[in-house]
Amino acid sequence: MRLWGAAIIGICVVGLSSLLVGPSSAAPRPPAPVAVGAFYTDTTTIGGVPTFAGITGFDRVANGRYVLIPKDSAPGRFFTGSIRYASGVGGFQSTGIDGGAPILGPGNLPLLPGAAQFEGIRRAGSGYVVVSGGAQPFVRLIGSIGLYGRDLPLPTAWRPTKNTGLDPRRGLTGVAVGPGGQISVLTAGGLRQDPANAARLLTFGRTNPEFTYRTDRDTRAADILAINATDYLVLERGAGRVTRIFFTTTRGADRVTGKSRLTGQEKAMPKRLIFSSSGVPRLNTGNMSGLAWGNWQPDLPWQRYRARTLFVITDDAVTRVHSFEVHLPR
Repeated sequence: MRLWGAAIIGICVVGLSSLLVGPSSAAPRPPAPVAVGAFYTDTTTIGGVPTFAGITGFDRVANGRYVLIPKDSAPGRFFTGSIRYASGVGGFQSTGIDGGAPILGPGNLPLLPGAAQFEGIRRAGSGYVVVSGGAQPFVRLIGSIGLYGRDLPLPTAWRPTKNTGLDPRRGLTGVAVGPGGQISVLTAGGLRQDPANAARLLTFGRTNPEFTYRTDRDTRAADILAINATDYLVLERGAGRVTRIFFTTTRGADRVTGKSRLTGQEKAMPKRLIFSSSGVPRLNTGNMSGLAWGNWQPDLPWQRYRARTLFVITDDAVTRVHSFEVHLPR
């Protein structure tokens, strides 16, 4: 399904700037800040392999090459495949699954059914980082053929107990890897002791910085994708076909590193809507579950932005991949 000439769904201004208002004889105003915007371009399906369904996360590993992970652990596994897209015309050319491997646990033993609820996968170094939510939360580094590496330790406030920590209903939901290799994870909503819509973003490192990301009241976070070291795209999903994509940033947000409990008064990461399913009522959205970058589009020197293809995958029995064109400041 292709909607030619689709209108821009959302725009947000990046940066904190203001223009001085002066008399008409004043010098010309500088150009407005570059905006982040996105518009829908095309949809295709991917599959053709038994047990390939329920895809919750995927990531670009090379030109036209992707790694994809299903939610269940019966058995734990990932797939590899191709998504070919023609940037010049804004449409898919072909898709296919051509490989994969089991995801092994400690001791390189197979995962038992129910031992994981996979929510995301990203390329990390020569292997991958995977995240599991639900009742079995972990952030795990694995090798390129699925061998166990190590689990990244979660902060004390995140560790599940009866009244605190990750809530299976709104636990770990997405993982992002920044340009410097930094790994970040996002919760679908608040920890047990936090307000329900106060999701937390954690970046692993020397200080393990944490920030609050506040979801809309009718949605929960479903995935996160890094733009750079501070800026992200976040997918939020609600009941039915309610789906939104936001630009968000840690710039200007309060650090909540090490806080055992959030009050709801913390300054959350600012966010701006760049796509809403309500703007494309005829689009069969499916259950959008994962974000991944495509290629950069041809750079035109007179443009004040760079354009890049964004793919959004669904976790339905028939796996859909939607494409968008995202405009980012230079």
